[in-house]
Amino acid sequence: MFMYLHKNKKGFTLIELMVVVAIIGILALLGLRLYAGQQEKAKNSIVKANAGTIQTLIQAELADKAVEDIDDESEMNSIVTKAGIHNPILGSQQTASHFGNAAPSASTDNAGDVYVWLNLSDSVFHVNGWGADGNDVYADDLTARR
Repeated sequence: MFMYLHKNKKGFTLIELMVVVAIIGILALLGLRLYAGQQEKAKNSIVKANAGTIQTLIQAELADKAVEDIDDESEMNSIVTKAGIHNPILGSQQTASHFGNAAPSASTDNAGDVYVWLNLSDSVFHVNGWGADGNDVYADDLTARR
């Protein structure tokens, strides 16, 4: 008879619930940090793929043309535009080749872009890209030559 006077001992205390929520929060923070690092790696991988695409297109152009026919900025810009490569960091299509006759320095302004430079002494095109940190994605440039 008077069973309703006995307290029900089933359930969790407030302290137990707070501990579980704290543990879940810590795990979520760790997961977000790992996720952010993976995003940067993925973006750098896309820049590497874009550099490979441009290198292949330059090599294809060299099969039909002489180096002198494609060694200016407007021709390189045309190759890059036709490639339709997408800058994963800026979120836009790349239309400029950043072409020159010497390797450019690191650039955070152009992070995610692919650049091309021509070594005039041996007529070799060098292709690389700037990663999320503004440094080259490849330690050694990709090359295209006739």
